[in-house]
Amino acid sequence: MTQRNALVALAMATGLAYSSPIAEAEACDISQTKCALNGGKCNIKFRNVTDKTEGSGGPTDLNQRSYAMTIKVKALKENGNTAGNVLEILAGASKTMNIEKKANKNFEKIRIRSSSQRSEGGITMKCEAVKAVLNGNGTCKIFHGAPKDVSETLAYQLGYNCDAGNVYGPGQN
Repeated sequence: MTQRNALVALAMATGLAYSSPIAEAEACDISQTKCALNGGKCNIKFRNVTDKTEGSGGPTDLNQRSYAMTIKVKALKENGNTAGNVLEILAGASKTMNIEKKANKNFEKIRIRSSSQRSEGGITMKCEAVKAVLNGNGTCKIFHGAPKDVSETLAYQLGYNCDAGNVYGPGQN
């Protein structure tokens, strides 16, 4: 009987392990950012500078190139679903994303990609970068570029460089 009881206990423990919820990634908590603590609006202004040849590449791993395109900026939840509306920004234009509304919908990161060029590599801004932007001046430039390292395959992609908070990508750790 003891061997049978041990097998039953093992089966029950295995069943509980499979029925327990899997730990989810935490939503991006912006409650300790400068804007939230000061009672201000927590927004990020995204400027589409894909039509510009220089000025935004900065410390990223990309050399800026001019290739005017419309970009899509969306906040994503852990499961990949969109948290609220998607910004569609024409080349040379700017739009503001209300990060407070995204936080209320438990967003985890912001995804930026070309709406017209499916082959164009998009880029993801993680929560820590979002918080740094909110602690800075809240403005990010989205640009088009190519790898600085000429030994890499020439693959164009999007990058971002934010005016304050030392936030940029790709290349930021």
